[in-house]
Amino acid sequence: MSTKRIQVKPSRKKGENKVEINLIDELTIYSIEDVKDDIIEAVNKYEIIEIIGKSIKNMDLTFVQLIRSVQKTAEKAKKTLILNIELNEEQNVLFNNTDITKIIK
Repeated sequence: MSTKRIQVKPSRKKGENKVEINLIDELTIYSIEDVKDDIIEAVNKYEIIEIIGKSIKNMDLTFVQLIRSVQKTAEKAKKTLILNIELNEEQNVLFNNTDITKIIK
């Protein structure tokens, strides 16, 4: 049985074009297809995108590359990307090597 690794929650505030994307569990090359399309759709649809990762058990470079791509796409489209991801020591090294930690809360 597959575990859903993403929850997409559009804002309910009137006039606010924001979405929260909650990522959970394993975020690796084996699960990236489960989340990639939902994230891309949200970036295309919303002006403010907040990616939240509080329950990530494992993350690899594939996921880091996806987040970097989302960051560049959001910048190019002049959208706001907020990363609120809790990192363990190993994940922190991956993110530091791509400069993504500069935009994580």
